[in-house]
Amino acid sequence: MASRAISEYRKKRKDTGLSREAAAEIMNMSDDKLERIENGKQKPTAQDISLMAKAYCSPELCNYYCHNECEIGEKYVPEVLETNLPSITLQLLDTIYKVNDLEKILVNVTADGKIDDDEIEDLVKIQGTLEKLSVTIEALQLCVEKKMANGEINKDKYVKAHKAYING
Repeated sequence: MASRAISEYRKKRKDTGLSREAAAEIMNMSDDKLERIENGKQKPTAQDISLMAKAYCSPELCNYYCHNECEIGEKYVPEVLETNLPSITLQLLDTIYKVNDLEKILVNVTADGKIDDDEIEDLVKIQGTLEKLSVTIEALQLCVEKKMANGEINKDKYVKAHKAYING
C-alpha cells in the first residue's frame, strides 16, 4: 500500500482532533484495526472508508480510496481534489462554455458513426473537455457533501429539494 494512503487516513483523523481510540469507538471498529489501516498493514474495505468519511466529516476519503486503492477505481474514477465553491463554480462555467464551443465539432465527428484518422484529435479534445466537466461536477458534489457533513448546509432541506427536483 502506498505511503500516501497511510498518511491520508491518519491525517484526516488528526484533522478532526480525534485520538485513534476515540475514532475507532465512533466507527465501532477495533483500535488495532484502525492502527493497521493507518500504518498500511491492512488494506481498508469500502465499508471502512465509508465509516471514516462519516466519522471524520471527510467525504473526500471515498474518492481518494476509489481513485488510489480500488483496482477498478484506479482506472475509472478520476481524482477529485478539494477546492472552494467559488473556484468550482468558475471552473464549471468555463468548462460548460468549452463544451458549447465543441458541440458542432462533436456532431460532425460522430454523426456518421465512424471516427476517421483526421477526426481523432477533435475527438480527444472533446473527450478531455467532457472529462474535465465530469470531474468539476464531482468536485461540486464533494463540496456540497462536505458542507452537509459539517452542518453548513441543511441536509434535510437539501435531500428534500433534491428529491423534489428529481421527481419532477
